[in-house]
Amino acid sequence: MNDLELLELAMNSLSHRSLRSWLAILGIVIGVASIVSLISISTGMNQNIQKSLGGLGANVITITAGASRAGSMGFGGGGAPQDFGRATTSTAKITFNEADALKTVAGVSKVDARVQGSGKITYANKNTSATVIGVDPSAFPASSVSTIYLGRTLGTGDLTSVVIGYSVMTDTFNDSGILNKQIKINGQPFRVIGVLNQSSTTFGGPDRNLFITQKAAKTLFNQTDKVSSVVVIAQNGTDPATVAAALSAKLQALHRVTNSTQDFTVTTAASTASTISSVTDTLGIFLGGIASISLIVGGIGVANAMFTSVLEQTRYIGLLKALGARNGTILKLFLYEACMVGMIGGVLGIALSYLASSALASFGLPSAITLDLVLLGMGFSVIVGAVAGVIPARNASSVAPVEALRYE
Repeated sequence: MNDLELLELAMNSLSHRSLRSWLAILGIVIGVASIVSLISISTGMNQNIQKSLGGLGANVITITAGASRAGSMGFGGGGAPQDFGRATTSTAKITFNEADALKTVAGVSKVDARVQGSGKITYANKNTSATVIGVDPSAFPASSVSTIYLGRTLGTGDLTSVVIGYSVMTDTFNDSGILNKQIKINGQPFRVIGVLNQSSTTFGGPDRNLFITQKAAKTLFNQTDKVSSVVVIAQNGTDPATVAAALSAKLQALHRVTNSTQDFTVTTAASTASTISSVTDTLGIFLGGIASISLIVGGIGVANAMFTSVLEQTRYIGLLKALGARNGTILKLFLYEACMVGMIGGVLGIALSYLASSALASFGLPSAITLDLVLLGMGFSVIVGAVAGVIPARNASSVAPVEALRYE
């Protein structure tokens, strides 16, 4: 009896036990759908984040005061990635003179030493709070990885001028005619001379920030020496990681520190993306582990159905053996039956996970089912079916023909 005939017999056996078979399949369906759906959430989150990070600029390097904890990361205002939750001390700082010294590092195109603070913004009859960033006009708006949508960019002499993010115009003040109008920042009047284009990233983009000149920010926030962050634009054709290493070496020399005592953090878009991928991969493993519990329960259901099937078909087994079927043939027959339960459950589970993914997307939760995830789901379902059917199949193959034929 060849494998094709055994598969046909296995399918025929399943069809004659339709209710019990479908109950066993249902357990696999729920398990596979749970695993694929939950892992697809972490995959979708990772894809969305990586897509957003693409808008941060691959050649942007951010330097902040304070040594970073392992695995911590974040995004600075205005589109540049920076460290999040870093371990800072009261003495950890980067000065404007040190920022100027970084301009001499090989591979550096522009350096934007920023002064950042929270400001009370008043426009017409509306009041709100927003992040206000003092930038170097010669490096802006390249340091914010954006272009001008309306008006013009900041100049060196624009001490009472401000460039606002796209969302400040459209959402905060809901006034497309805000250009050339006056707003107040902490009670000080500033004229809106430009609006930035809408950012392609949801992480730390410039959309909700306001930008003034570095000199104006020093006065506004009474900050004359310490910078909030330094955004460096690497030259085209250079490796940002190499430039970042050179910047670290330069600052270490200026601060007289080593790698182990470093009191600043250098972050690139690539390092931020790597950290996020690590976090989302861990999340995917965690969610998959939780969902696999339901698949194990489904496997127990398959095993129960197969044990019952062996008992019901004892006389049938005896008849096959009397006709010359070997123990290995009987083993393969019931093993194929269990694998078919797993495979059918896997196919239906993946179909259900696509419906779940669409439902999640309608609620704004990112979800992405990839080919690797589909193959993983199918593989798990068949393996669970096979493992669940091994013992029942061995029991079936070990039945003595005479005893089987006597079985009532």
